[in-house]
Amino acid sequence: MAQRKRYPSGTVVLTVGTKRGLFLLSSSDRVHWEVESTALSGRIFYAVCDPRANYRLFAADNGDFFGSFIRYSDDFGQTWQEPRQGVQFTPDSGLNLKNIWYIEPGRAQEPGVVYAGTDPACLWISTNGGETWEPNTALLEHPTRERWEPGAGGLCLHSIVADYANPERMWIGISAVGCLRTDDGGKSWKFANKNTRADFQPDRYPEFGQCIHRLLQHPNEPDMLYQQNHCGLYKSLNAGDDWIDVHSNLTSDFGFPLALDPYHPETLYSIVEGEGRHNLSEQFTVYRTQNAGEEWEALTQGLPKGPNVRLGVLRHGMCTDALDPCGVYVGTNTGQLFASNDRGDHWQLIADYLPTIYSVSAIYLL
Repeated sequence: MAQRKRYPSGTVVLTVGTKRGLFLLSSSDRVHWEVESTALSGRIFYAVCDPRANYRLFAADNGDFFGSFIRYSDDFGQTWQEPRQGVQFTPDSGLNLKNIWYIEPGRAQEPGVVYAGTDPACLWISTNGGETWEPNTALLEHPTRERWEPGAGGLCLHSIVADYANPERMWIGISAVGCLRTDDGGKSWKFANKNTRADFQPDRYPEFGQCIHRLLQHPNEPDMLYQQNHCGLYKSLNAGDDWIDVHSNLTSDFGFPLALDPYHPETLYSIVEGEGRHNLSEQFTVYRTQNAGEEWEALTQGLPKGPNVRLGVLRHGMCTDALDPCGVYVGTNTGQLFASNDRGDHWQLIADYLPTIYSVSAIYLL
């Protein structure tokens, strides 16, 4: 198969979606990296690789003029195909697709299921590996929908967590609506925002209207969730029924990205920013907690510092890989990509002069 000829087993492949195309980085030792472009270029991309489908690569191809499309590749980006029925609102919905924000492969026991999130906020489902897509009706017709307000990036559904322990349960994150959960396979949705703040509203603790930025599930304890929010960083121990602020000693309560170490899932990585949406001091810093948010430490060795260092990281611009010790990868809105192969203790610049980086995801080829 084409991808096996290009990437042998034991290779880490990063899919890097940018403002001007989709790039792949590959390494067999997580020290030396090869950077290559794909056949998709010139537009804004989010991309992810699905290991369940022989490493099928999915990309959200977003453009202001030609529209937004999901595309997929079975040869790591050399050629691309479009679904028979793509992500597109019907005329009677009254909605127009602005962007496809996120693509998430489904559970391991559901090999054909793939999810996508869009602006306007909608959950899309494919049951045949991305060939055809349908919207989730209950979310599309949610009784509070007409009162949903967009965040600065739009009314975007950007996080999808399909519960690995319960096929009927799922969480989604929408800016600026908050976290929602279904317990009946998507037939109904309820808000899961208790104790998360919305400091920009008169009511700081509304039922909905929070600007969630990223949502993750603990890989061993299914009721434990983490979220990075516009107003703090939180964890839930009861599937989102309520949330505990774990901002702790972080220097700001605002940040976009969040990632965890899959082998040590009490270890989280975050980047916090100020009003200018870049590092708060002259030092660009990744923060790590090893006790689920009780205390955070600054990771800086190998990261840039100086009066002109002003780097921002978008919500999908950070990820980890599936190795132990885990690799951590951070892409900036000025086109730098940093990597650590030792859980964040040391960093190196592995790519520069890329366009604005919108997403970074990692896959380890078996």
